Amino acid sequence: MWIATWCLGFVLFSCPNCLYVCVGRAAAQNKSNCDSQVTKSKPQNLTVSNVTSRSITITWLAPIDGEDGITNYNLFYSHDNNTFVKLLANTYIFTIANLIPYTEYQVHIVAKCEQYIKSESSDTIIQYTDVDGPGPPIITNATCVPGTNGTSIFLQWTTPQLFYRSVDEYIIYVSDTSDIVKNFNISLPKDSINSNHNQYIVQNLTDNTMYELKINGATNSFLGNHLIEGEASEPRSVYLHKDCDNDNTSKNNHNLIENTKSLLIGLCCVLGLLFIVAVVLFWQCHPVCRVYFHAAYYYLEDPPFVSHTVPTLPNSDWWKHKQESHVVTVDGFAKHVANLHVDGDIGFSKEYEIIQEESMNFDFSTESSQLPENKSKNRYLNIVPYDHSRVKLHINNIPGSHSDYINANYIDGFEKANAYIGTQGPLPSTIIDFWQMMWEQHVYVIVMITNLVERGRRKCDLYWPNEGIETYGFIQVKLLKEELMAMYTVRTFQVHHTRAKKKKNVPLGRTIYQYHYTNWPDHGTPDHPLPILSFVNKSAGANPADAGPIVVHCSAGVGRTGTYIVLDTMLKQIKSEKEVNIFDFLKHIRQQRNFLVQTEEQYIFIHDALLEAINCMYSSINRKTLTSYLQTDIADCKIASFASDFEKHYKMITSFVPPDYFLVSANKPFNRNKNRSQEFVPVENSRVHLTPKPGIEGSDYINASWIIGFKRLGEFIVTQHPLENTVLDFWQMLWDHNAQTVVILTDMSEDTDSLIKFWPVDSDTTLDSDNFKVKSVQEDKIGDDYETRDLIIQSVQDDFMLPVRLIHSKYSVRELSSLIKLLEIVQMWHLEYQNGPIVVVDKFGGTEAAIFCCLTTIGKQLQHENVVDISLYAKLYHNQRPGIWKDIENYLLLYRALELMSGGSCFNVLPSTSITSINNVANGSHSSLTLPNGNALSPNKQNGVLIS
Repeated sequence: MWIATWCLGFVLFSCPNCLYVCVGRAAAQNKSNCDSQVTKSKPQNLTVSNVTSRSITITWLAPIDGEDGITNYNLFYSHDNNTFVKLLANTYIFTIANLIPYTEYQVHIVAKCEQYIKSESSDTIIQYTDVDGPGPPIITNATCVPGTNGTSIFLQWTTPQLFYRSVDEYIIYVSDTSDIVKNFNISLPKDSINSNHNQYIVQNLTDNTMYELKINGATNSFLGNHLIEGEASEPRSVYLHKDCDNDNTSKNNHNLIENTKSLLIGLCCVLGLLFIVAVVLFWQCHPVCRVYFHAAYYYLEDPPFVSHTVPTLPNSDWWKHKQESHVVTVDGFAKHVANLHVDGDIGFSKEYEIIQEESMNFDFSTESSQLPENKSKNRYLNIVPYDHSRVKLHINNIPGSHSDYINANYIDGFEKANAYIGTQGPLPSTIIDFWQMMWEQHVYVIVMITNLVERGRRKCDLYWPNEGIETYGFIQVKLLKEELMAMYTVRTFQVHHTRAKKKKNVPLGRTIYQYHYTNWPDHGTPDHPLPILSFVNKSAGANPADAGPIVVHCSAGVGRTGTYIVLDTMLKQIKSEKEVNIFDFLKHIRQQRNFLVQTEEQYIFIHDALLEAINCMYSSINRKTLTSYLQTDIADCKIASFASDFEKHYKMITSFVPPDYFLVSANKPFNRNKNRSQEFVPVENSRVHLTPKPGIEGSDYINASWIIGFKRLGEFIVTQHPLENTVLDFWQMLWDHNAQTVVILTDMSEDTDSLIKFWPVDSDTTLDSDNFKVKSVQEDKIGDDYETRDLIIQSVQDDFMLPVRLIHSKYSVRELSSLIKLLEIVQMWHLEYQNGPIVVVDKFGGTEAAIFCCLTTIGKQLQHENVVDISLYAKLYHNQRPGIWKDIENYLLLYRALELMSGGSCFNVLPSTSITSINNVANGSHSSLTLPNGNALSPNKQNGVLIS
């Protein structure tokens, strides 16, 4: 039986999209009592036996019909909209670790047998994790209390920034520093503290003694009666003596010192003013001085180029000294990644552990970061730059600038030393240094991979002007343009040195582009690699050949920063050498900046993303060449080669198959009757949620999915034509999500019984819900082809009203000229209502709606960027609502429509009637193809149409 279990684990983890798999020949030979036609009963008595702040221990019993044939168990646990799966051995107790404190988890298990057999799901248990201790408070005041003869200390502190549920008590630790340490605790209930000040007087201490004080916050256990203590504050020391509060001599001395300071400051101001007047007079009278001063004044205008001033490591040409054992060819990369994923990603764990161990043994100096004047310039205490590769600023006369230090390192790329600068997100105190570095290092592209605030914590400070012009030291930055996309934002800055001398025929300053990726989740990796691959390609491609390094930063400048650098470098290596060497490259750049690629999860994501890039092999279509690209003369088109390549491309687009736990809500018994077809149902991470109704199971469910657009993540909602029992759910969805535009693509004459009118048919009729009612306002027509209906959703509690327009097309989306006209009509109307999504309805919430959304998106991309990534959006749409591209002709229709949208008219070289013949040619069934016009095409022509 252990052989069967081992095989099951091997196959399962080498194919992460497949939840239920056959355990192989060895397991089949040992098949026990699991009949392939019978499903076992559910596991019994699923119980929580122990809970902490970060773990839940569960126990259970075998199904009532026995444990014979069970090979293992699948454990499902979820919180919010995140679901996780663990493959367990044949055991009856397990501890779920690494959980989030004070979070509700839903847990259930399924028994697994051989040959795809599984049990019913156990009962679901709902369990909160316990709270964890608060973060450290900050002591703001610790002083002797007047009138106590040096026996009391007044203590004041701030509430911890991080806590779970509440801070219920504070514990004050007070100890003296004599040889005999007295250590006593003062338990301080929260109710006894002034919540605005958090203050307390520590009494009954001994005078002439130095005391050290620390404060810990504490929270009462959510699940028990004990107190959970948090992190301690930084210690504060106070020296107590009898006269500490009223020492007149000290007061007099203090007053004398203050008076002397004031006198000296006044004298310095007078002397400074006289010096400035003298310099101005000398400047006006002495031309030689002016020439000399100019020479020193503008030395920052043309700083030495980086390659002449930066020491590089001996192996900065790492690609020439690669270890052959870690070089993987493009053709073998899929197998390599699959092997690393085996047995719970054990291969990744081993490789990453080697990289971590080697990094721990580095003995590179970081002395500059520890100088007193530089410590405050580090966002995190443990993320500091190595001295040998750090970026050095030119010391100049900028106010407050007395150091060459900035937390940044040069990092090598493919066949280019110092191709990147990895740095932290600027602090308020380092924004001037950051822009000075941009100027001195000839930077043209900044890549930002963090939001300013994530999960309530400051990750980076705003270092650019929100509008207009800001001056940082001597560097003036003007925001020219800000373009918001669904996944990232591009900002264009005009930057120049305010004291740089203008040269003839040379533009003053330069343009810097900031590519800001806004959808990388904190403490994780992106949901899908395609958007980040597109982002890497566009941001790296924007850097001119003669420019300085690309500056990459996240918050600390190591995790996401390292991931970006490895991805960009490996994509270049794939293009140039047709091979990948992630392991050696990461080991190399970790010698230049510590902790690059900070987690094993990021290391795995790099491999999966590069595998996706290799599998897709897509490229953008340039608008200028689009016509010639797609309108290849019909007599020269290599039709068979095209069909074969396009079929592979289609299979890549639709390769994702959602496992069962992605469809949990759609498959619940009380939700199944809300689906027209189980083929088109929403996956968990993109389904639209309704406001739940207390006590009604499934009241938050509707068969609808969020779909990404060009400008917004939730630009569309794709949904089925409402059923009789989901009409109010449909209008609830519009109400909840402020949706004011509904596009109906349903041919209602197809099935008049089930395809009902889900709106009020006249102004005298209303649809009534508990919270709102729907009224019809007017009906209209746009020509003979499109009908519009204006309605309002009115609140029953107040006067709020939401106007809604239904736009109904009489034509199928496959009539492309009518479809493109519909796109224009919808966009003109929707421009007035940009806050909510466009809701697109077809019979099943499937292909027609997806085509409409995809063409709207790529139309905006074509207009905005002059390029089109059809495969990017088609694959994302399939992942968000699997099954929408039912066959290859649906996907091909996108290219036909694009040809019309781009001004061409000859995309019908592959008419719909020829699709079957094309596939036959690709499979070798025909040696030539006869088109409807009678032309015979040979599959041996050399000129094909490359579809990406």
